[in-house]
Amino acid sequence: MRFSTSTAASLLALLQSTNASKGSTYQDWRLLAEAGPITDTMPVGPSSLSTRDISPAEKNTEWIDLPLDHFGTNAGTFRNRFWVNSKTYKPGGPVFIFDAGETDAAAWYEYILFKNNSYFWHFMNDFDGLGILWEHRFYGQSTPLIDRKVNITVDTPPEAFEFFTTEQALEDFVTFAKQFSRKDIDYKLTPDHTPWVWVGGSYPGMRGAWLREKHPEIIFASYSTSSPVQVTVDTSFFWDIIREGMITKGFGNCTRDIQAAIRHIDKVLDSGESAATALKEQFLGLGAGNSTSASFGEVLSLIYYQWTFNSVEGGKWGLRYFCDWLETDPETNKLAPEAGWAATKGDKWASDRWAAYPNLTAIVNDNWDLSCSGSLNKTGDCNLDLPFTSASSIAWGWQYCTEMGGLQPANLGPTQMVSKYNSFQHQKDICKRQFPTAPARLLPDLPKCDKIIEKLGGWTIRPSNVYWTNGDMDFRRQLSPGSDLPEAPKVEITQEIPKCGVSTGESKVFGKVLRNAVHGYDQTMGAYDNVPDIPVTQELFHQALREWLPCFHAKQ
Repeated sequence: MRFSTSTAASLLALLQSTNASKGSTYQDWRLLAEAGPITDTMPVGPSSLSTRDISPAEKNTEWIDLPLDHFGTNAGTFRNRFWVNSKTYKPGGPVFIFDAGETDAAAWYEYILFKNNSYFWHFMNDFDGLGILWEHRFYGQSTPLIDRKVNITVDTPPEAFEFFTTEQALEDFVTFAKQFSRKDIDYKLTPDHTPWVWVGGSYPGMRGAWLREKHPEIIFASYSTSSPVQVTVDTSFFWDIIREGMITKGFGNCTRDIQAAIRHIDKVLDSGESAATALKEQFLGLGAGNSTSASFGEVLSLIYYQWTFNSVEGGKWGLRYFCDWLETDPETNKLAPEAGWAATKGDKWASDRWAAYPNLTAIVNDNWDLSCSGSLNKTGDCNLDLPFTSASSIAWGWQYCTEMGGLQPANLGPTQMVSKYNSFQHQKDICKRQFPTAPARLLPDLPKCDKIIEKLGGWTIRPSNVYWTNGDMDFRRQLSPGSDLPEAPKVEITQEIPKCGVSTGESKVFGKVLRNAVHGYDQTMGAYDNVPDIPVTQELFHQALREWLPCFHAKQ
């Protein structure tokens, strides 16, 4: 459950995220995904964007004072950041909102608001619209803790997060929208006079749908991609979806050898402390042996980290590189047959080959902010049992531990792709480890996902003027209204544009499932040649807006 997102996200869900980053790499990966697919020849790593120039964003930052608590107490106010591009605006055009979600929004400024190959910029330009980049409370600099001269760290008292809830964050935007104006525009821009269109993926996509459902007077329409509104505590089935996607991509032999390696790893971890210590050091070097088997089992899942945004790609950090290594016999240089190598060479061979993977240590160090040596001759800083360290990861950790869920224990059984030591109990323990002093009134034993669904909506949410999209190999699809899980409502996904202001009803979903796609593929700036549905689905939302916008009537 470490949110696989942000520079946190996250995570980013957290990115949101398959697991959350302890450091700050998710947002970097998410930004790279926005810029286009990561290729084998790109000289980039998770930290390659850490030196990006955000000075334009800092120079053009705008602020609004918002109540810390929208529902009662006089808890004071905090300052929330946002950015605006009005260069494409003409009177009567809509306001487009890009929600940065569980990330520091400053990093999105240039990419989203000003790049003319950005899908968001094209929405602004095509409809003569104004663009807003919005930062979520408790991320970036939109946190009450900064006003109190205290940044979010591992030492931040949990009481500081008392008003850090999904509903409070939604109301932040409602309050902002009701008073939005521009000195250089002689036209009323509030939602009662101008249609506001939300664009977001993953957690931001969820927020757009929830806002349209709860506040249709604020959000006129929403493009919600990869939006898992059916928040769920246990999402171990995510690993099955990755496995199925790998097989579809032609990596069936790799999945079989991963499963074989996991069998051997779990067997060794079962066999006693001495053998377990030696195994951990074989994989990550001296210094890793003192970590718990639960954290070690979890860290092995980082090989899937790139799946969220890049499927099997992702350069040296992606599954293609890993599987090429695992499926190549170093003695003969031959590739494995369809059954994989373990079928003839044994489970231990697959485990040893994994342990020798040259990029493994870098993946762990970059994502978990460690300095594991990867060597049996050098002791590294390789404590796998530490809490998250980046502000965005801590913030998203609070959200998934209290409300969002998304715990990702092993998918036990014949399709198991993750060590059994990455158990449901371990996933729960992560929250207690991160926030050890949190009282029960703030940190529940399990995330209160059922209350979020009750208040905001889950699988059956059907606000009008919302377009839902998913990648067919995105594990979060199964928590969206387009899910085909056995327990999910059976729906027809239709590309027939509903009439403005009219819900499809629970039996239909206006949207599209993109072939050969994973998380948020249609909301990227890159041209994914292997996903022909991207321009098709973006154009469908354009068509929907062209039909819906004329029915907006400004308040007299």
